[in-house]
Amino acid sequence: MKARLLILAVLWLMLITTGCGRKGALQDPVPRIPQTVNDLRIVQQGSQLLFRWTPPVSYLNGRPLQVAAVEIMALELKSGESSKNRLEVIFRQTSKSITELNLGQLEISREKATLNLNLARVADKNLVFGLRVKGEKGGWSEFSNLVQFRPEFVPLPPSELQAQVQEDRILLSWKAPETGLDGKILTKKVVYNLYRDSGQGFELLTGNPLSQPFFEDRNFLFGQKYRYSVRAALAEAPGLKESADSEVLELLPVDKFPPSPPAEVTAVAGSEGVAISWLPNQEKDLAGYLVIRSESGSEEILLTRELVTAPVFNDLSVEKNRLYVYSIKAVDKAGNESPPTRIKVRT
Repeated sequence: MKARLLILAVLWLMLITTGCGRKGALQDPVPRIPQTVNDLRIVQQGSQLLFRWTPPVSYLNGRPLQVAAVEIMALELKSGESSKNRLEVIFRQTSKSITELNLGQLEISREKATLNLNLARVADKNLVFGLRVKGEKGGWSEFSNLVQFRPEFVPLPPSELQAQVQEDRILLSWKAPETGLDGKILTKKVVYNLYRDSGQGFELLTGNPLSQPFFEDRNFLFGQKYRYSVRAALAEAPGLKESADSEVLELLPVDKFPPSPPAEVTAVAGSEGVAISWLPNQEKDLAGYLVIRSESGSEEILLTRELVTAPVFNDLSVEKNRLYVYSIKAVDKAGNESPPTRIKVRT
């Protein structure tokens, strides 16, 4: 009897320790928490705030993440800047939605957002923004890095953007704005950021903000279409607070600039013909040279059906006791011909 009871006890113990569920890995706790965004960035362009960030791609446990929703919250700091830790606590406790704070109209996607500001209400207010994301199979992440931003009545966009194409540069100029978005005369120092689109989208062309309303673009190619746009920026924060874009200027620079005439041409008659030489041209787009011969009262004869690339030519088709005039022209890759350099030689 005791043996039977012992066997039953052992079987019962085995049953309650193994359970009746399926074997396998432990399930993740619910909800799964997405990784936290840590690179929230904000800039002002005209009456808009532009938010950019890198969307997380996984949960905290490393599982792949599909972002289902993004939420941007904000608060207005009433007095001074708090310490980072204190600000994070205040933000978690008191931040509200942009709609509730009446900051403007928000357009948001997975990795960027645009806030069309109610500038009359929020200009010069010290605002703090943070965002969090929600996964398709989980809860909300922690709030991102917090960004303090004080919107301003930035300058109106520059106007009358124009360009003049020269042989080695494009001269761009524009009219500086005189007032800000509030219609008042600008009192803060204004600089300019120039942008160019070469077919891959607009990129900042000027490494540093420009203090004057003009720029020389020397890094261009003839035959390549470009689009230019310029923004006025506040010198105190040139990369953060800009005007809206100026009108876009589209430009297709065409090479109409001939090379310089060949220099120091010499011609020496010998027993087998005339040897001609000159200094090589320095143009980067040089294609070669044409050599032309004529005699008094006769038509010019093109001696080079194809361009010669070296600054020398031997004319073996001459006759004795003749006076020849040679004309040398430089030709660029666009087909522009230089004025001729002429030299006479008697055989």
